Amino acid sequence: MEVLAVVLVAIGIIALRVISFFYPSWKEIKGEHLSERKRFGYGVLGIGILLLMFILSQFIIKI
Repeated sequence: MEVLAVVLVAIGIIALRVISFFYPSWKEIKGEHLSERKRFGYGVLGIGILLLMFILSQFIIKI
């Protein structure tokens, strides 16, 4: 079960980087202008996914 918890946290860390940094940059490269509010929203979404994965991993460890 600990291995599954580590995998979930690793997925969360990767999702944080991809959603918070690479996705907005990719959108700007494609030519879509992102407002500061959308950039902040993507950052919050990435942190939220990481937090969700951490909480799920804690529940899995307790089982």
